[in-house]
This record gives sequence, structure tokens and C-alpha cells, in this order.
Amino acid sequence: MTDKDILSEIEELRTRLNSLSRSREQGPPGDATDAIPPGEEEQNTAGGWLQELLKQAEDLWNGLDIQLKDVPAKTALVIFALGVLTGRLLSKRE
Repeated sequence: MTDKDILSEIEELRTRLNSLSRSREQGPPGDATDAIPPGEEEQNTAGGWLQELLKQAEDLWNGLDIQLKDVPAKTALVIFALGVLTGRLLSKRE
């Protein structure tokens, strides 16, 4: 791409951004807010998906923590070693 193509694309993106900003400032129609379920409103925000992902990771970690307390130390060490070995074998394969 040449500099002119890049500059024209940047300008086009700026105009799109400005038009979207203006339409957002005008506000959505009255019926549009009723159509969004209460739970999805939070997920549509910029960081909503990240917060949901962090919550799922925390739930997974808490579940693993409970399960790992019941596993003997030798078994956990063997499982970890197998994971390391598998990772190294897969990395050499590429």
C-alpha cells in the first residue's frame, strides 16, 4: 500500500467513527433498550467480555484448587512431569 492509500483509508475510518459517535450521542430508539436482556447489557461493554473471562478462570481455578487438595503429591508431580514432557515433544515436532 502506498502512503496515499493508507491516508485515504485513515480518513475513511475517521468519517465512519464520527458518524457512529454522532448516532450514539443521539441515543438509541426507545424500543431498542427494551430489546436487550439485562444480562447482556453488561457483556456488550468494552471490558464485559474480559470480566466474564476472568470470572470463568477464577471459577475454574477454585474448582481445581479443591480437586488438587485431594490428589497425593507424587501423583500431582507425575502429572506435571507428563505435561512438561508432552509440551516439549510437541514443540520439537513443529
